[in-house]
Amino acid sequence: MAIVIEIKNNDLSFDGLSGFRERIMSTISHTKEDVVLDFTEISMSLDSATIGELMKFHSALESQDLQLQIRGVNKLIRTVFRLNKLDTILHLID
Repeated sequence: MAIVIEIKNNDLSFDGLSGFRERIMSTISHTKEDVVLDFTEISMSLDSATIGELMKFHSALESQDLQLQIRGVNKLIRTVFRLNKLDTILHLID
């Protein structure tokens, strides 16, 4: 099983990023399951701050022998992950 968290565009905005970070890190610190971030509703690309947060989430879960999975990424985000070789680190699922 995994915990699924739906991500909205405002979660990834400059104003929403700290709340997004706190919500995900709180979930990570209290779970014994993999975490799936559902990007289905995201219509924009990701900035470096958001990518950095995703890497922190990945590391925090990996240290607990758990996995961060990202699903529903649009073509633009998938390209960003591929160009930065993040698709070899982060687990993208369809």
